[in-house]
Amino acid sequence: MIDIESIVFDTVYNAVIAEFPAARVDAGYIEKSATFPAVEVIETNSVPVRSTNTDDNAENYTRLYYEVNIYSDKQDTAKSEVRSIAKVVDDAMQSLKCYRTMMHQLPNQDRTIFRLYMRYEVVAKAITDKDGEITGYKFYRR
Repeated sequence: MIDIESIVFDTVYNAVIAEFPAARVDAGYIEKSATFPAVEVIETNSVPVRSTNTDDNAENYTRLYYEVNIYSDKQDTAKSEVRSIAKVVDDAMQSLKCYRTMMHQLPNQDRTIFRLYMRYEVVAKAITDKDGEITGYKFYRR
């Protein structure tokens, strides 16, 4: 199985924290955040490209889907803060050749919190050694 979730999360986490040290960055859904701004990075789907599997059914390529939610509770500058963080997230995702398929504002249950939703796709190829063990990954735009 091709599993790059930690690579994606670490890349986004490090980029966001470098620019916004007070941000909360999680790899799952945030029920209630005591600290803002907050960023969720979630792998929502992993679909093997079956036509590229080996004879013993090992995955060579997998299409992966991620969603990112960014939240801010700043009264007058929430939108600008969220969009600044979105730029950092987008640059980090683009560095992994993730392709942004969507970005839009979503209403939040708590209307005092601004929320921006982003969706990404990437294709990952497993790099294996002579014994078939995965030693790394290569990323491709879809």
